Amino acid sequence: MPVQSTQRERGKQLTDIEIAKILGCSKAGAPQRTIAEWLKATKTSVQRALTMYSFDTFQGRKPRREYQRATTEREDRYIERALKQNSDLPLKDITNIIDPSISTATLRRRRTEAGLGSFVVTEKPGLRPENMEARLAWAQRYKDWTIEDWKRVIWSDESSIWIGVNPRRRWVIRPPGERLNPQYMKRTYKTAHVKVMVWACFTGERIGPLIVCDEGGVGANEYEDILYDGLFSLLDDLLESPDMAETEFIFMQDNAPCHKATAILEFLQENKVPIMEWPAQSPDLNPIENLWVDFKARFHKQFTELFSHPSKSAEARYRYSAVLEEVWYSQGQEMIDALLESMPRRVQAVLEANGGWTKY
Repeated sequence: MPVQSTQRERGKQLTDIEIAKILGCSKAGAPQRTIAEWLKATKTSVQRALTMYSFDTFQGRKPRREYQRATTEREDRYIERALKQNSDLPLKDITNIIDPSISTATLRRRRTEAGLGSFVVTEKPGLRPENMEARLAWAQRYKDWTIEDWKRVIWSDESSIWIGVNPRRRWVIRPPGERLNPQYMKRTYKTAHVKVMVWACFTGERIGPLIVCDEGGVGANEYEDILYDGLFSLLDDLLESPDMAETEFIFMQDNAPCHKATAILEFLQENKVPIMEWPAQSPDLNPIENLWVDFKARFHKQFTELFSHPSKSAEARYRYSAVLEEVWYSQGQEMIDALLESMPRRVQAVLEANGGWTKY
């Protein structure tokens, strides 16, 4: 029999009377599923009660001690307003604003009661009105594109890789007293400020090259070399296939200064490479941004297995480049397919946000 919609909320504690009923019904031979449905409890709760208690020895728990509430209803409303108005401050600082005599534990309970939580702040690029208008125009232009259309786009981007730095926040579950156990520690290095810039591209048909850029940044001249080695090599491979020979690809690049240089735009036009007009401040619309997150995490895992510490030497950079390329080319097609399948939803999200931020 399916679980009813009125079933007890998960995690809610059984009362002494309910436990006694469970024990009595079980002693009478009733199945656990029947008991759970009768009491509108979860089957897990019934199993736990039967495991923890015996019909012959069960005694009810002492009633919980009633604690006097530390704040009045009026104070609760004031606390809720203060929490919302100072959302970027630690609880300890908010207590100083409200009343130093109120503990952070009380403030934390009132925060929960108000339906508020503590989360990592979401970072999004600043959007001016003209940015929102451009994003909205872009979404309206491509709102009818199918997934097959999005597969024809050659998505590209540069990204910085900080060698030896874990790109993801790390949490650890460990026993008490094991704080300094190497198994539960995160290694840091004095020479951790080693940055490598990479450029890469991909389409719905295949992953493109990853180019490790020279030190010193990427200007128009360097970017032209990257397009020769990266974009054109991918186009040559794609157009060699009889199935792809008639396909019209479109190149996506953002509005970085080296991308918008007159020499680069003329260079792409001379080589008959159509460019997608890209709205500024829109990393959420470029699926390669999601690919970078996974790529950096996989590279960091390889780094910790192969190297003892970061190094700025030329030999080390050469070895890093080899590992970066190996990790990039090991990217599975499944994630790329999933990212491209999300493009219609991304476009719709921009339309619904009237050109504003999206969850992507």
